[in-house]
Amino acid sequence: LFATMKNFDIRRFCAVARWDLTINRAFYNKMAMVIAACSILPVLFYYAIENLEMVMNSDGVDKPYTSFLMALDLISVFISVFSGIALTVVLGFMFHNLRNRQGRIAELTLPASNIERFLWHAFVVLVGAHVWFLMSVALAEIFNAILVSVTFDFGDYEYVSLTSKVCNNFYRTLPTFMVFDESFHLGAYVAIILSSLLGMSVYPLFNAWKYRHNIAYTILFYILAWLLLIVLISACAAFAAICSWDVAGFFYRTIGFFAEVAPWCPVLVLDIFLAGLLFLMWRCTYRMYCKAQITTRRNP
Repeated sequence: LFATMKNFDIRRFCAVARWDLTINRAFYNKMAMVIAACSILPVLFYYAIENLEMVMNSDGVDKPYTSFLMALDLISVFISVFSGIALTVVLGFMFHNLRNRQGRIAELTLPASNIERFLWHAFVVLVGAHVWFLMSVALAEIFNAILVSVTFDFGDYEYVSLTSKVCNNFYRTLPTFMVFDESFHLGAYVAIILSSLLGMSVYPLFNAWKYRHNIAYTILFYILAWLLLIVLISACAAFAAICSWDVAGFFYRTIGFFAEVAPWCPVLVLDIFLAGLLFLMWRCTYRMYCKAQITTRRNP
């Protein structure tokens, strides 16, 4: 890792960023418009229907505050689902320059090291796309705040933020089963962040293996992996039942022991395992990226 980072130069990294943003301006503009539309259109579409219904009924009465809360939940769910699909597509196109032969020629002959090009692509899909998503949600919040005043009757109630609803759906809060002691919340939060990064890292991994149609392969991999996991768990449970092993009792006794003696130990072990798995996935992704060629059997 340290030997690889010796080839990193910040000036070349900035040059790669300028080159990529210039050459692929149309591609990034389309991605930005799709992400923004996934955040803004659900708000505009919902209030257009609500106000059209009010005009058709000709009652001129604003909807109550409880309807506003239900509408906020519905809009936040649509934004989370549509934006999640859009961000998944962005992750699946991390190495978009390698999709065709001309793009691979331009990418691989660029006067920069592999680590500089790789880190730029990772920065765009992991940081840039999420920053733009949050900016789009903030813009949707502005439209929501403007349109809500003509649709709902607040009375003495306060306005509830759409951004907080979307972020709560999109970036899950800490599960209660991981709370052993108030002083060890950090390790549980780290586990949640690492597990989220693992889910996102599968798409760049498959994109490095298959430059085109990688999203379909990744979804298929997810389905097969979960099916295999279910089969393995069922087989282990059946084997334990045949052998009359009290696996559930042993599990709960072990968890209870750690909860009393060392509440931080299970979370720490989980953090180390997830961090190691995340490192291996990105290491494998980087190695496959370094082995990219103009033409191969896998990517003709």
